Amino acid sequence: MSEAHVTLTPLGGLGEIGMNCMALETEQSMILIDCGLMFPDVILYGVDVVIPRMDFIVSRRHKLKGIILTHGHEDHIGALAWIAPYLHDTPLYGSEFTLRLALKRLQERNLESHVTPRPVKPRERLDLGEFAVTFIPVCHSIIEGYGLGIETPVGRIVHTGDFKIDRNPLDGHATDLEAFSDFSRDGVTLLLSDSTNVEREGFSLTEREIQARLDEVFTGAKGRILVTLFATHIQRMQEIFDLAAKHGRKVAFTGRSLVANIEAARELGHLRFNRENSCEMEELAYLDDDRIVILLTGSQGEPLSALSRVARSEHRQINIHKGDTVIMSSRFIPGNTRAITRVINDLYRQGATVLYEKVQAIHASGHAHQEELGIMLETVRPKFFVPVHGEYRHLFKHAELAISRGVAPERAIILENGQPVTLFPAGIRLEEAVNAESILVDGKGVGDVGQSVLKERQILGGEGLVVVLLVQDEFGTIVFGPSIQSKGFIFEQHFAHILEDAKCIILDVMEGNPNCEAYKLEERIRSALRRFFRKVLERDPIVIPLVARV
Repeated sequence: MSEAHVTLTPLGGLGEIGMNCMALETEQSMILIDCGLMFPDVILYGVDVVIPRMDFIVSRRHKLKGIILTHGHEDHIGALAWIAPYLHDTPLYGSEFTLRLALKRLQERNLESHVTPRPVKPRERLDLGEFAVTFIPVCHSIIEGYGLGIETPVGRIVHTGDFKIDRNPLDGHATDLEAFSDFSRDGVTLLLSDSTNVEREGFSLTEREIQARLDEVFTGAKGRILVTLFATHIQRMQEIFDLAAKHGRKVAFTGRSLVANIEAARELGHLRFNRENSCEMEELAYLDDDRIVILLTGSQGEPLSALSRVARSEHRQINIHKGDTVIMSSRFIPGNTRAITRVINDLYRQGATVLYEKVQAIHASGHAHQEELGIMLETVRPKFFVPVHGEYRHLFKHAELAISRGVAPERAIILENGQPVTLFPAGIRLEEAVNAESILVDGKGVGDVGQSVLKERQILGGEGLVVVLLVQDEFGTIVFGPSIQSKGFIFEQHFAHILEDAKCIILDVMEGNPNCEAYKLEERIRSALRRFFRKVLERDPIVIPLVARV
């Protein structure tokens, strides 16, 4: 019989913010913690989302005892739709609200039958093969998030999930440090902890502080108040409804994802509002501006979101009134800054005042700052430490923090995606790396967009396209062309002489290559035109020659 062991294989989330996915396996059992996606960088032209590589999971699905979702953000649940077709009645564990969000994504693709939802309660303990998992409530920017206490054949593992430690929580939204402490009392072999905000000193802002600042904004606002936030931030929405009631206003809301999440949260008892502090969008026309609050989507400047359409005067129900106050109660996700600032500028042009995180304390991060991370380390007191959920610099600095809080330097281990580590009763071992290169999803294409395609899209975006069409008869005589069409290359009316010179070069190539096969002729035309365009314009478009023979 082989020695008891547990192997952790990170498939996403270690080296980037997003795409969180980690497998824990023994000889007989495997559990998957989260299965998230990542939204693409601007250099990934045309790509919709980025997901973890699934073949590692699929090859071991025979021993998969369940998928555990720590919470309902897209970077933790968004890739389920791509693994689900390979599963059969696989248990899906998480809180009621988390499972609502996850199943909604699967239902959109008719994939919900591939998993079996198993809601779990706070502090509930479940046996999953050779693992036992205790679900520990944590405070985050979404309700019903869990950290995990995992009992394994080689000791206890704590996975914090995404968390913060709110020192003065609203409505009981707190990280259950007592439960973490209880689970850790007999010793923890390994702590996996959220690294996102390790660069920020002190403590994160509390929701009470945010509510107090929003109260000041409501008090000072003379016209309508428009609020945009993450569609999953139910706690912040409750604060808006409560403040509306306090200040004699009514809240209307618009945006598909926002409406769906509000309905789900209300059904589960996490949102409280009534006719006294809410109304339908159609009723806004009968209310004075100083009695109106509008919740809407678009916190990241998404082009088709409600706020973006309002900013462009394209929304069918809402136009900006002079004196409106727009509250952007969310952080700027890296990569979205330009789109968000464009929306802010457009709103100012129309007479609104815009408040956002950089100028007002109207958003609190859901991720722990340094002091909170330190508290978690001191609560759990792990033998080994692996930072998760962050870019490499975040992982590095979190490892440094762990060392400063008592973890031995050789036991603070920085892993990246695809680097497995195995725990034994008496030690730890790095394993041979597995392929964890992320998969690019573009429309219905999964993994078919690679570096060569991205390079071509980059050239198309920066240099443009030139198409050459030429038809010859069986004797090699030109019967049509050469015709040149360009897209995104030059303004043809101003540079017609360039294209005429290009035609002459094509004719020279043909004259110098009589009886040349069509594919060879195309390649020589392509090379000659690229040299010509680089010389006269210092541009290098994609050139596509099409030589047909009839």
